[in-house]
Amino acid sequence: MNNSTHLKPYPFEEQQFTSWLCSAKGASFMVQEQQQLNSLMPKAFGHYSVYLGLNAKLSASLTSPIKNAIALTSHRHLGGHAVMDPHQLPLATETIDLLVLQHVLDMSDNPHQILREAARVINSGGRLVITGLNPYSFWGLWRRLRLKRGVPWRANFLAQHRLKDWLTLLSFGDFDIKPVYDCSPAKWKTRPWLSCLAIPLGAGYVLSAVKQETRVHLLKANWRNRVVNPSFGLAGATRQTSQKE
Repeated sequence: MNNSTHLKPYPFEEQQFTSWLCSAKGASFMVQEQQQLNSLMPKAFGHYSVYLGLNAKLSASLTSPIKNAIALTSHRHLGGHAVMDPHQLPLATETIDLLVLQHVLDMSDNPHQILREAARVINSGGRLVITGLNPYSFWGLWRRLRLKRGVPWRANFLAQHRLKDWLTLLSFGDFDIKPVYDCSPAKWKTRPWLSCLAIPLGAGYVLSAVKQETRVHLLKANWRNRVVNPSFGLAGATRQTSQKE
């Protein structure tokens, strides 16, 4: 994480980012992000799904094979079904089949802990979906040069390859990444040069990963093959002495 982001406590940042969604740029960006999320929903399966972060309640209403969905936010007035701290999820271990983190890592000063909690609560074969801001984009450049201030520019902007490395260590794989643009694709018709930059310089991304099953093979000791020779060692010598007496 870049220390220059100067992130404040997570509940405060979630409120600030939620307010940003009301702006024209924030609303346009979120519409495209929701479209990418919607395209991933058919890949999910199981019984329980949990949505955290920005737009959590709206995302929980997306059409999905998983019928039981709950939205968690850090403030009650943000519209979630319950209040939580993403660094300490109030969920049992290995009980969730789909966990969606919408810019939760962007707003946290300890994204590693959030990923550890995600790995803890997701079942083997379950899916983790993360939305984030791309540091290798025009938005990332403006942030790097400090041409923009406030939200969302003080977010973490975690690189996709860095996030994949972290998730691989937590036994995730089968990655799928979709770009989210900072302008509507409809503008490509009026600005053809945007189509050349849209994918590599997408302002954000939606990353999907599957928790790999951990196979444990228990080795059973075959006690029948262990034959103790009574004539070997000290025990054998003692027995032979007792027979002579």
